[in-house]
Amino acid sequence: MSLLEGRSAVVTGAGDIGSVVAQRLHDHGARVEVWDASVAALSRVEADGIGVREVDVTDREAVTAAAEDAVAVGPVNVLANTAAVARFGSVADLDPDQWQETIDVNLTGVYLCCRAFVGPMAAAGGGSIVNISSIGGLKGEPDFASYCASKFGVIGLTQSLAREVGPSNIRVNAVCPGAVESQMNTDTMARDARRYGITLEDVEQRILSRTALGRLVQPGDVADAVVFLASDLSSCITAESLAVTGGIF
Repeated sequence: MSLLEGRSAVVTGAGDIGSVVAQRLHDHGARVEVWDASVAALSRVEADGIGVREVDVTDREAVTAAAEDAVAVGPVNVLANTAAVARFGSVADLDPDQWQETIDVNLTGVYLCCRAFVGPMAAAGGGSIVNISSIGGLKGEPDFASYCASKFGVIGLTQSLAREVGPSNIRVNAVCPGAVESQMNTDTMARDARRYGITLEDVEQRILSRTALGRLVQPGDVADAVVFLASDLSSCITAESLAVTGGIF
């Protein structure tokens, strides 16, 4: 079933989640453009019906120019903000530059992209914005303060923006993944393995033991949630944060 036939989407981030989100949106009929600061990452997602553009989401002028070009082709109905970085370290030890980088990419980047598209979306009659937050945006974790702060911020931005643009028929929601089978999660587990002096497999088993479904979240699980929130199946859902965690507790 094509839930997004005839619509156009912009996806920020060509990583493990963003690349699958782009493909799943395309599978459901949308014309998709992916933005990422890494040309190498973009080369892995470009395909028929999926365009790519080198864009640093922390660069206000670059975001504005890319959004104007996208809208010039036709109305953009869907914006999926998946671009993110993760930097580890306690509040006492984390380099302030790493803190700032995390906030710049994970939160300010989302703000800049939303800011660039809400006007054109309103003029076109509406749309759907889906921001990727995290379970780390719902509860804090040690040595993850910068990431959690940024992802908590994404939820606050999502809720505020949803109330601002609801009268323009624009819905704004967040998806909060748990432990995703991704390079970012592997890096996180490797850090925990070093911290506690155990194996990577032990760390994964600890996570799985706290998960009702007993498995890691797949990028496709997150992508399906994005498709749902982008489509008319969720036409009365806005300002919400959908946890996709496998039931982690």
